[in-house]
Amino acid sequence: MANNNIDTAAAIKSLRPNSQWAVEQDLSGNDVVTWISGGVQPTADEITAERTRLQAIYDSQEYARKRKAKYDALNQFE
Repeated sequence: MANNNIDTAAAIKSLRPNSQWAVEQDLSGNDVVTWISGGVQPTADEITAERTRLQAIYDSQEYARKRKAKYDALNQFE
């Protein structure tokens, strides 16, 4: 698996793009979501599933990211 860039905030943005919320960490390092807007708050299972889905998409693009970096480096010398 590639570098894990998908956090709780990214998952909530994907699930409820027009909602308002805040994510803080408790003393144990666990994410605590404070729901501000009036919509339906996603469950912990929904957030976990969305993080997994978004991470799979990110991981599937690893080759393309590496190729772009190599291609950009080649273009510097032209």
